[in-house]
Amino acid sequence: MKEVAALAVAVFCLLVTGLPTPRAQERPDAERVRQQLVGTYKLVSYESYDQNGAATRLPYAVGQIAYDAAGRMSAQLMRDGRSKLPTPQASDAERAAAYSSYIAYFGHYTIDPDKRTVTHHVEGALSPNMVGSDLLRYFEFSPDGISLFLSVKSGERLTGRLQWDRY
Repeated sequence: MKEVAALAVAVFCLLVTGLPTPRAQERPDAERVRQQLVGTYKLVSYESYDQNGAATRLPYAVGQIAYDAAGRMSAQLMRDGRSKLPTPQASDAERAAAYSSYIAYFGHYTIDPDKRTVTHHVEGALSPNMVGSDLLRYFEFSPDGISLFLSVKSGERLTGRLQWDRY
């Protein structure tokens, strides 16, 4: 009887205190960065860098990226000057041009505060080739916290940089 009572007390204590969640086990730095990252941002600029480090501004004029407190994210980017598709039928070339001028994906994200990275774990995307990929981004915030900069690297070489401002 004492064993049953002790077991009941142990189960009650677990239910009252709750089991630790994965986020509760993260380091405090990761939680602080997550709190700073959470929000919705609009695209300001997207630059690509060649082998010599020369920057080219890419023609993505509109975009949005969002991170939530539950660890979910989504991103969309649209090129400037997209043509409307003719009705009722668009040619294969017209559909391909529309498809290639838009980037969209969603999934969950993880943060490494020591490396200053956020990884987008793609679960769904406009491009089927993106699904299942992990997109590593190096992040930094402007001193006022309004701008988020995400950099893409190939090895140590910077290949892209996006500026996002909070809505």
